[in-house]
Amino acid sequence: MVHLYAADTGNLTDPKEDPALLSELDAERKCRIMKYLKAEDRKLCLGAGLLLNRVLPRYGVSPGAVRAGADGKPEVKGICFNLSHSGRIVICATAEKEVGCDVEQIVKAPEGVAERFFHPSESAYVNACVGEERDHRFFWIWTMKESYIKMTGEGMGLDFSRFEVLPDSGEIKVCRDGKLLSCHIMEYNIPGYKVSVCAKEEFAGVVEYVDLRRTSG
Repeated sequence: MVHLYAADTGNLTDPKEDPALLSELDAERKCRIMKYLKAEDRKLCLGAGLLLNRVLPRYGVSPGAVRAGADGKPEVKGICFNLSHSGRIVICATAEKEVGCDVEQIVKAPEGVAERFFHPSESAYVNACVGEERDHRFFWIWTMKESYIKMTGEGMGLDFSRFEVLPDSGEIKVCRDGKLLSCHIMEYNIPGYKVSVCAKEEFAGVVEYVDLRRTSG
């Protein structure tokens, strides 16, 4: 079963001003957080680490056991997971098999990106509308495609135009190089954002929100 967890980082303090917030994170994430120049980016990276620390123990897994896999994707024995963040929101998807997730704050869609990177059918779908509807369509497609390449571990090394997302009887499926794949994509509702998760399992239909405040002890 695929589960999606989310947290709002808006109320977190900038870790540069309150280093104690980093106490429960590993050295690699602490270093990554402090490399960011903007407070908002430091808080997002902090939030992602804290969210993972809250989620993994639910599956009997220690956050300290997370290691980079052969493709560089973080992994841990016992559960598959994936992280993403945008705006103020951080998300973590978990599953028994490989899973990918993406969240994007809905802003004005960049010009020319759909035409340059999306499959022709997706580009046509995005450009069939203007204004806010076009923005929503762009980020809907973008998050679905991101969730797929994060599930496979191929990342941006896979040309976005080589695969397309297709609605089919209420489910979103993926077609790659002309072949329909077994994975599915689920869209979740977080106001002001587009959120997609790609996996080969059944999806829990709701987002579980997590409190990132310090735990006692």
